[in-house]
Amino acid sequence: MILILDDHPLSRQGLSSLIKSYRASENITETGTVNESILIMKKHPVDLAFVDINLGSESGFSLIKWIKSQKLKTKIFIITSSSRLCDFIYAQELAVDAYVLKDAFIDEIAYGLKTVERGGKFFSSAIMENLNKKSDDEKLLDTLTERELDVLSLINQGYNNEKISKTLYISEGTVKKHITSILSKLNLRSRVDAVIFANKNSYLMQYAIDKSFKPNMRKG
Repeated sequence: MILILDDHPLSRQGLSSLIKSYRASENITETGTVNESILIMKKHPVDLAFVDINLGSESGFSLIKWIKSQKLKTKIFIITSSSRLCDFIYAQELAVDAYVLKDAFIDEIAYGLKTVERGGKFFSSAIMENLNKKSDDEKLLDTLTERELDVLSLINQGYNNEKISKTLYISEGTVKKHITSILSKLNLRSRVDAVIFANKNSYLMQYAIDKSFKPNMRKG
């Protein structure tokens, strides 16, 4: 069975028609919510799940995490309008089998389906191009050390120097040195500028927090 999770009926129907044009006898189930998808998967084995990660008030990632937690053999094919780097990186961390944008050509989606069926991985060409193109801000962030990323993340959360010091188990003097270094590397003038920069690049900052925010394991 193939399951399609998308909160837009027309998108579900379009994808279903595409799949049937290649596999006419395929049993396809369409759902609009994560809970509905989980109920179906508890009752029936699903070989392949097409998942849109943007579902209005919820995220398709919730279904993917549930599938992984249940250790199901379901292959996961994300088809979404989101070309955000953070979504793609998170999808890779969850070991999805494919990530394709909704505006991709039909042939690309079909090729992705065939690739996944053969046990391969497939990622949209547009996503891969974006992944290989770093923005100027991303290049600047790459110059920061892990500790500086920690400090910038906490500044963005509204922490003052004293609170940053206690959170990271470092002196306030060290915090000030890190802030000076951050401002210099990012070509910023003030703490306010740092917050603006971090907010503008929130997806990169969130990824940095998720991957490297382990204050009790670092020094200085």
